[in-house]
Amino acid sequence: MDLDVASNRRGAESPRKPSLLIVEDEADIRFFLEHWLRKQGLRPVLAQNAREAMELLGDMRFIGAAFDGLLVDYRLPDATGCRIIRACLDETPGMPVALMTAYFDLSLELWLRARQVPLLRKPLDLSQLRAWLDRIPVPA
Repeated sequence: MDLDVASNRRGAESPRKPSLLIVEDEADIRFFLEHWLRKQGLRPVLAQNAREAMELLGDMRFIGAAFDGLLVDYRLPDATGCRIIRACLDETPGMPVALMTAYFDLSLELWLRARQVPLLRKPLDLSQLRAWLDRIPVPA
């Protein structure tokens, strides 16, 4: 067996893809983001509401792991994305997080600026999303 092929099967030459928690209640946007992010070389993990997101974060904490980034919608059926951002940053300070929304709210913008959280407006500008993704470190 060729050594390059054998080592590649074990993953020795390919780094782990960054995992990104995506929290979005609109199915069409979740579907688009999942496929687009996979094409960008990321491993998206999807949640459709805050409850699912908090469960996933708890599961990761339980196994001693963390997501490499968080992209969350502001208006979710059971909470705001700010709640999830706060929980993520409390658990994993420095984790790259971004909030996406179609709504304008000055108090929200001030909250995000105070925490240096990027705001991505919907409809999403993929070049802005790509620029944010480029700041997520590739895991070792």
